[in-house]
Amino acid sequence: MSREHVLVLVEGLPYPFDVRVHAQVQALTAAGYRVTVAGPTGYGFEAPAELLDGVRVLRYRAPPGGRGALGYLREYATAWLRLTRLARRVAREESVDLVLVCNPPDSLMAIAVSVARHGAGILLDYREISPELFEAKFGRRGLLYQLLLACERYAFRHCDAVITVSEPCAEIARTRGGVAPSRIFHVGNGPDPQRIFAVAPRPELRRGREHLVLWLGAMSSQEGLGRLIDVAEHVVHERGRHDVSFALVGPGDAHEDLRREVLRRGLQEFVLVSGPVEGDLVRAYLSTADVCVGVDVRNSMNDRAAMRKVFEYMAVGRAVVQFPLAEMRRICGDATLYARDGDTSDFAALVCALLDDLSLRERLGAAARERAHRGLMWPQQVPALLDAVATAISGRAEVAGAGLVVQPGLPPA
Repeated sequence: MSREHVLVLVEGLPYPFDVRVHAQVQALTAAGYRVTVAGPTGYGFEAPAELLDGVRVLRYRAPPGGRGALGYLREYATAWLRLTRLARRVAREESVDLVLVCNPPDSLMAIAVSVARHGAGILLDYREISPELFEAKFGRRGLLYQLLLACERYAFRHCDAVITVSEPCAEIARTRGGVAPSRIFHVGNGPDPQRIFAVAPRPELRRGREHLVLWLGAMSSQEGLGRLIDVAEHVVHERGRHDVSFALVGPGDAHEDLRREVLRRGLQEFVLVSGPVEGDLVRAYLSTADVCVGVDVRNSMNDRAAMRKVFEYMAVGRAVVQFPLAEMRRICGDATLYARDGDTSDFAALVCALLDDLSLRERLGAAARERAHRGLMWPQQVPALLDAVATAISGRAEVAGAGLVVQPGLPPA
């Protein structure tokens, strides 16, 4: 088995809390790679260094979360400096064969390039489109948008291979990034069946009501969770339904704003805004919910996205209502219901229709589960991940072996 060393760089969430990074690392260790993860503290993972299931984990103290465009820029800059120190420490202590860069931000590539000067390959996990993410958050472009485009171009130019979560992301890598198709690998955002599976329902999660409507994910501002509060208001106040509880569950920076809005609208008895949950409670919420929802509306980012939360709903056979995002509609087909884009009244009507029709819920849930397990689950993504890793490592080795200057991301002349 390989004992090549992979350094994983991640800025957003701590390891092992970041589900995608955790799944990737587990796949790498199972394939025989040694792995070091460098990332932030947070969510109870505060140790600066520890060994978890054979994985070396180094953490920097996460800076306070940013508010507004300049706030996010300061947050990323502080994190970048602290992560740079960790990466240089790893490179000094032992050789690195591959750097796996988990965007955002794409500026993490500069750290990888400094490590790669010693011969490491670079693999970019292009899981979020930073320029479009900025536009979705702040509703504008401008100088910072152009800066993000420049960082994205830099990241594509200096990697040896790319993994993407969707075909539209792969298209950006090919066109905007100029990456050769042979170096792009689709590694989907599917759930791990060892983590996401059906369990016995827990009726207490319905908070004394007959039905539970669930949103489970990361509560950041671009998720548009205010739309779900609109849906709850339509269901509870306009349709007069008091048999439904709504649960919004997950980590993020939007909890307090959402709780204030719930209170302002007099929905506190019907809408729970919860922090992150793990393991058994994740499975219990998914298995108890009657209807699961995604409220992302169409824009240049969301239309290209592969929404993990929806795949998790599908994997346990839940009936799902979402807006008709282009890539999600292609992936999910007729296994979910689609409300008119941005129309929370129509969304509420579909939720109520499902709550009133058990047979429809069961048919949709069965179709969703079948579709998820037919090609969306994480084990089905692992071969492409390992091919991408091998391509990035071997590509760098071939360039170095030819006696050429190793310049990340560029083929030999």
